[in-house]
Amino acid sequence: MHFTFKPMDEADARAIQAWRYEGPYSVYNRDDDDGGIPAMLDRRSPYYAVQDDKGELIGFFCFGSSAQVRDSGEPHLYSENNTITVGLAMRPDLVGKGLGLAFVNAGLAFAKEQFKPDYFRLFVLTFNERAIKVYERAGFQRVGIYEQHTEQGDHDFLEMSCKA
Repeated sequence: MHFTFKPMDEADARAIQAWRYEGPYSVYNRDDDDGGIPAMLDRRSPYYAVQDDKGELIGFFCFGSSAQVRDSGEPHLYSENNTITVGLAMRPDLVGKGLGLAFVNAGLAFAKEQFKPDYFRLFVLTFNERAIKVYERAGFQRVGIYEQHTEQGDHDFLEMSCKA
């Protein structure tokens, strides 16, 4: 499958906001209000919609502070050591269909060409072993655990990184 990346627009952001994951993955569901849409459209820490061969929205990648699990102030792209933090998601009906590694590799190749980082970093909920396996197959290594405290509860995130 070929993946096409384009800057996120409002229609894509609204479609993504409507996605609903089941079971423990429901933690990835976005709020129904419009609060997250401005962040998804902020080019300082950009989101990209990912389309398949037919032009259908199948996922997204975000890069920079928008992909971090802690508030890092003003939106920005790069962190220390020319590192870019990566966030991503696939449309719920496509998860678990064997597309994950190709999707991740396509996003990393896009980011490498677009931004020229030295390193990539990502954060994934520790229970999400399915995603962790994909990230390890893509070359990421486990760095440590980060605990996030929110109004919805505490979440443990695994930090992973790899050379670009």
